[in-house]
Amino acid sequence: MKKLFGLLLILMMGFAACTGPMGPAGPPGRDGAADWWVGDFVVLHDDWKFIKDDDWYLFEYEFSFPELSNFVFNDGAVIGYLVQHIRYGGGQPVRTHCLLPYTVYGEDDDGVPYSENYSCELRPGYINFTVKYSDYVPHIKPPDRTFRIVLIW
Repeated sequence: MKKLFGLLLILMMGFAACTGPMGPAGPPGRDGAADWWVGDFVVLHDDWKFIKDDDWYLFEYEFSFPELSNFVFNDGAVIGYLVQHIRYGGGQPVRTHCLLPYTVYGEDDDGVPYSENYSCELRPGYINFTVKYSDYVPHIKPPDRTFRIVLIW
């Protein structure tokens, strides 16, 4: 009798769960199209361009980036990382992805501390990586840097 009552209760719950109006249809799918893209960009030491204005200065490098379409730019998401190789606990260097904007701390040749602030600027078809220093140090050009970009749409 208990088994019959339990079976009847399960059936009633199953039918009750299926009642109610149907919700609106979701957006149409994109058959066969990818919904993400990942790529690395390498900026070499000699490729950084120094930009100076009256109130600020920075280094920049711009890439053509056709994957960043108007659709992705307006309706998608772009995530940028600075790729570094960090040694943890004296072990082998490990590749890490540091979310942009990201700050790297260092010292100049005289031992004076400074920071490098990395970021990226986007527009359809292009990506511009920038480095701003915490102090005016135009003699310190950024080293080779790798950036990882993830597009999601």
